[in-house]
Amino acid sequence: MRKFVQVIFTIGIVFLFAIEGNAQRKGSGLGVKAGMNYNTSGKYFKDAGSIWDDPGASTGYQVGAFYKLASYDIFLRPEMLYTHSKFESGLGQVKYNRLDAPVMVGFHLFKVFSIVGGPSFHYSLNEEYPEVLEIESAQKIDFGYQFGLGLNVGPVGLDLRYERVFNDQKLTLDRVLKREDSFKSEQVILALSFQF
Repeated sequence: MRKFVQVIFTIGIVFLFAIEGNAQRKGSGLGVKAGMNYNTSGKYFKDAGSIWDDPGASTGYQVGAFYKLASYDIFLRPEMLYTHSKFESGLGQVKYNRLDAPVMVGFHLFKVFSIVGGPSFHYSLNEEYPEVLEIESAQKIDFGYQFGLGLNVGPVGLDLRYERVFNDQKLTLDRVLKREDSFKSEQVILALSFQF
């Protein structure tokens, strides 16, 4: 499976370079980005309490590449990212690594700011749940959406986005209470980018 992911990632990079070679519009180009994410289970009051106890418990990171296809003030920006996330579920810490492929549509405001939004596709590489939890459905592919704001100064950009996954994850407390809980993966992403 790892080789398959590497082949897909390599094909994607080659495709982006091919597009780059044919780009004629001002503002188009290939770029890299890296940033941090703060993940939540969607249980805001419970998560707010854990922030005060351990602020780093739900902080992860992401790194990857993107291609920006711009025409006037409107642009399309597909991205390919490796994301590591973790959060406190109330029954223990959940960690996961995945490949994310958001496809952002955006427009520039005043040549410095941008607004973006669009679908986000996720492929799970591995997940770690506390031993007391059972996962009813271990889905490899999830879909969601992102939206946010950007600040762009020359080739450097700073993005602040909100992301939510559509699919519910079901957690079951194993063997004792058979209590079920569900959550939607949500995160706030702050990332720095550089466009070539």
